[in-house]
Amino acid sequence: MSGQLRIINNVVIAAGSGSASSGALVIPTGLVRVVSTVEAHISFTASSGTADVSDMVIGAGQVNLFLIPDGTFINGLRAHGTNGVISISCVSIGR
Repeated sequence: MSGQLRIINNVVIAAGSGSASSGALVIPTGLVRVVSTVEAHISFTASSGTADVSDMVIGAGQVNLFLIPDGTFINGLRAHGTNGVISISCVSIGR
């Protein structure tokens, strides 16, 4: 039987022309799922921060999984001219 992805909590930030930050995330498993409606730059910081054009890019609609510490902030910025949203979910794998 394969493991299922279970969402523990979820937050959404804007992927606009200015950087947005998630606030400190509660991540008991350390695993987050990040999906954006548009191509976006993201960064991970220990306190409220910013994303800029030199940060990693995630593709529109692609599911991205990251292992990050509890209390991490995720920052986002659209990569091109269209605004969107970045959905961040703390997840667990299993039953």
